[in-house]
Amino acid sequence: MVDGPIVQPVEVLEDSRCPMNARCIWAGRVRVKMIWWRGNGEKQPFEVTLGESTPLADGTIRLESVRPEKMTDVTLKPSDYRFSFRFDGGL
Repeated sequence: MVDGPIVQPVEVLEDSRCPMNARCIWAGRVRVKMIWWRGNGEKQPFEVTLGESTPLADGTIRLESVRPEKMTDVTLKPSDYRFSFRFDGGL
């Protein structure tokens, strides 16, 4: 059973993560456009960033991980991405 709001990833807005097979000065980040399906049927867009908490409903949602890891010699398609989220809050 899943507790918390119903959400759906819509689009990867940014994936500037340092590829696993490269050296980088900055680790980079991932930003994802999301939709929150509210209880009344309305869709509310919002954005999450890897490792940061975002207020949502009566708590916060956090994008915990993004797969696959980025590589210099592979171009990721939108359908390749997999996300893990954590929701803290609620009654």
